[in-house]
Amino acid sequence: MLTEIRVAIAGIGNSTSSLLQGVQYYAENGNSIGLLHEKLGGYTAGDIKLVAAFDIDKNKIGKDVSEAIHAEPNKAPKMVELKKTGIVVQMGPHPDSLNGNTMSQIVLAKKEPVDIAEVLKETKADLLLNLISGGADKASRLYAEAALKAGCGFINATPAGIVNDISMASAFKRAGLPLAGDDLMSQMGATAVHIGLLEFLDSRGVHIDESYQLDVGGGSESINTLEKTRDIKRTIKTDAVKKHIPYDFELVSGSADFVDFLVNGRDSFFFVKGKYFSGAEFTLDMKLSTEDSPNAGAVLVDVIRGMKIAKDKGTAGAVEPVCSYGFKRPPRRYMMTETYKQFKEFTG
Repeated sequence: MLTEIRVAIAGIGNSTSSLLQGVQYYAENGNSIGLLHEKLGGYTAGDIKLVAAFDIDKNKIGKDVSEAIHAEPNKAPKMVELKKTGIVVQMGPHPDSLNGNTMSQIVLAKKEPVDIAEVLKETKADLLLNLISGGADKASRLYAEAALKAGCGFINATPAGIVNDISMASAFKRAGLPLAGDDLMSQMGATAVHIGLLEFLDSRGVHIDESYQLDVGGGSESINTLEKTRDIKRTIKTDAVKKHIPYDFELVSGSADFVDFLVNGRDSFFFVKGKYFSGAEFTLDMKLSTEDSPNAGAVLVDVIRGMKIAKDKGTAGAVEPVCSYGFKRPPRRYMMTETYKQFKEFTG
């Protein structure tokens, strides 16, 4: 008999807001529009249950999660009226400096961090989902270590190197716990679209000479990327795209700038130049406009269910089918169609 998936979340920002609203939406409406998979291993989106929440912002600490997801500086759109959860946001660790993040609206709460591992044990969490701000690498590691200590799986949606840290991946392997990451790939975010576009052109015999993808966004992730993780995000995204094409070509993939009036919106710009039959040249220019935070929802719902299946199976360490399916920086990369096939086989 399947049980609920007990999830703790670190970082009650826009992605968490959209995820929790989406879980309630699908549980209440009974449709599957916008989901990649209605069921995985028998689990539905409605089987995901929040059991604990952590943040560092004074506007969120001490509030029920249903209220905290709409507190400043969150800008995620309201899709449903989230019911009271009974889960109060608790103070998390904050070893990373906020001083360099000059545009951030995060106001550090004057509270002592709780014992994350003890909370995870008390709430019987199956998984800890790391959705804290990009650039908070030390905090990400502390959350991963707390998951290890508590005996629960860990999902790293941030660019911090957790799965790609051999010592950390080995520790989860030894502990018999599943691990997934690093850096979540959105449902129809710029990286996923860029990979899909280039893979399609290559499959049609087109030779790609040059390509770029640049983002302009208004959410807090865009601030973090601009001020804290710009270089590493550009490296991760460029590598993620480039390794899907079997030859070398000029490529840039990464965020460009922050535009406050876009709020939670994101505009992604794509350019491709290349050659096709008899050396004829072409250029392609394309723009994609999305709401940023809901873009993480469908992939997170799949990753969470995939990780619960991994835990049910006793899979330990980096769960490769989940990592390659849902993240920009998995331990090993495959073509997009192959990642879907492996994920389906693992969760089927």
